[in-house]
Formats: sequence, C-alpha cells, structure tokens
Amino acid sequence: MKLRVLFLVGLGVLGASACSQGAPASSAPPTQAIPATAAASAAEPKEAGTKLKFKDGDDRERFSLKPKDDGAKLVDGEDKELARYKWKGGELKVSGPDDAVLAYVTGGPDAFQVKDAGRSAVRYTLTREGAGWKLTDAQGAVLYTVASDGGGASVKGASGAEEVHVKVRDGKLSLRDPSGKTVLATKQPVSPEAAACLGFSSLDLPLRMALLFRLQSPAGAASP
Repeated sequence: MKLRVLFLVGLGVLGASACSQGAPASSAPPTQAIPATAAASAAEPKEAGTKLKFKDGDDRERFSLKPKDDGAKLVDGEDKELARYKWKGGELKVSGPDDAVLAYVTGGPDAFQVKDAGRSAVRYTLTREGAGWKLTDAQGAVLYTVASDGGGASVKGASGAEEVHVKVRDGKLSLRDPSGKTVLATKQPVSPEAAACLGFSSLDLPLRMALLFRLQSPAGAASP
C-alpha cells in the first residue's frame, strides 16, 4: 500500500514539473511605436479657440482667423492658408504660407506699429485717439480714423468721408459700405474697433487681420 501511495505521489510531482516546463513564459505586452505622422501632428500648434469667420453679403465665407496656441492662422473661404501670426515676446510676427516674414506688429496697448520684415522701418502706426483710433503711414500722414458710433464704429478715409460703418445688431457684426450694403459679417464675438481694421482697404488683408488680431487679443496673450 505504501509503495502504491509513493508511486502515485511521484507521478503527481512529475506531471506538475512537465506542465511547468511546457507552459510559455508570460511576457509584457509589446510597446506600440507612435507613427511619425502622429508625432509630427502632436508637435504642431493646436487650435486654441473658436475661429473668427467672416462672410460676404451673399453669405459666402470669405476668410477666417483660426486661433492657435502660439498665435493664429488666416485662411480663405476654401481653407487655403493666407498668413500666419505668431507671438514673439511682446511682438506679433506676420508670415506668409511659406513662413516668409511679412511684418511685425509691435507696441500696445494704445499705440501699435507695423514694421517691415527686418524690424528696421515702420510702415504704419495705429494710435488711440480719444474714443477711437488713427492709422498713419511711414511719413505720419493720416490714412484712416476710427470713431465709436452707438455701439459700432465708423471708418473714415484721409478725406474725412466715411468708407465703412461697423454695425452690431442681434449678435451679428457687419461692415457696410456708404450705401449700406454689407461687405463682411460675422456672428463670432469681436469688438467693433478691432473689426474696423478690416476697413483699412489700402493695406493687404494679412496686415489688416494682424491689427484686428492684436486689438482683439488681450495684452497677456503675448507669450515669450
């Protein structure tokens, strides 16, 4: 009887040893590599808020300003990039889609200068004047004035004639020509004095939007 018990115990030990040797060793799950495209996308600045979209009088989207963590991007109605805006200390760098520098917007909060790509020359100066603003050229000649007008704003040219009127009604801001026709409109929040910069028609759109963005953005938005 004792021999039988010992024999059975021995079989049990051998079986357990065989199972232990045949079972595969457990291993930690393999680490998945991050695709290069995903890593590059993660490194790009992400949108930091709602885009500021402008449509024309026929409700067609003309252009939009897309906020980014380090600035903003200007695109047309087909989402084609027109300009890039990036904070550089207290300055706003304005670049083309190819990243070539177009200008710098410096200063604030009551006087801004649009400088050339080398920061060596002042092209335009936007200065607060009373309750409004005044845009002058490199020689100091007045190009446009902006005056608050019943919750909106009036943009006048060098001759003193009104060129654009900014009107706010029922949550919609519109820029209208002297005949009252809507030229641009948006339902996103933007101050009338900032939107008035779009009425500076002698400036290229990237520079007009740069001034709008600088007036619309809080002074603390500029990051080192």
